[in-house]
Amino acid sequence: MARRRFANRMSVAAHTLDHMDEEELVKDALRGFDRSLLEYRALRDAMELEIPQQLKQWGVFDFRVEARVKKRGSFEAKVRRDPAKPVHDMVGLRIMAFFRSDLTRVERMTRRVFEVVEESYIDKGNLLGDESFGYRSVQFVGHTRGAEPFDAFAAGLPVEIQIRTMLEHVWAEVEHDFRYKPQSASPDPEINRRFALTAALLEQADRNLDDIRRSMEDR
Repeated sequence: MARRRFANRMSVAAHTLDHMDEEELVKDALRGFDRSLLEYRALRDAMELEIPQQLKQWGVFDFRVEARVKKRGSFEAKVRRDPAKPVHDMVGLRIMAFFRSDLTRVERMTRRVFEVVEESYIDKGNLLGDESFGYRSVQFVGHTRGAEPFDAFAAGLPVEIQIRTMLEHVWAEVEHDFRYKPQSASPDPEINRRFALTAALLEQADRNLDDIRRSMEDR
């Protein structure tokens, strides 16, 4: 009995120590966030200025660029879920092209500007089945190179990058609000079917816009 009580005390002590270690990891991560916040914001501002210029140099003229810095509360929540896991989306970059045919050039541009972490590369469209319609986007983590156009920043700063069309973005935002917001009820099968149908229509609309542009350029 005494041995069992001793073992229980040791187990509680070990659990408390683990919790203290995790809490210290969280505090250390937050200190790092606070130290780097000004640099993150400066990188965000630089991307909003420079990425449009880079896109135009690559022959992409119809687009929207958004950059953001993760909020401290969101950062803390993510760290607490797994304190030992690095956070790679402190700074985010989203590029939305008006035409699907421009996406290849957009990705090539980002690969020239950033050092891509290939293990992070996800093409959501490839995860859909042959007869499925839904969320499409390319996303990956890129690191600053310490070279132009971001030579004012040290090499190795991580940026989470998303590339999609404007229509894909609209669909993704609406679907996210309906499916994943806490106040949203779980959609029934009919709603799911309508989401899939809408995704199919928008995918066809993307193709139609490309066809229209090609027809105009061939005149």
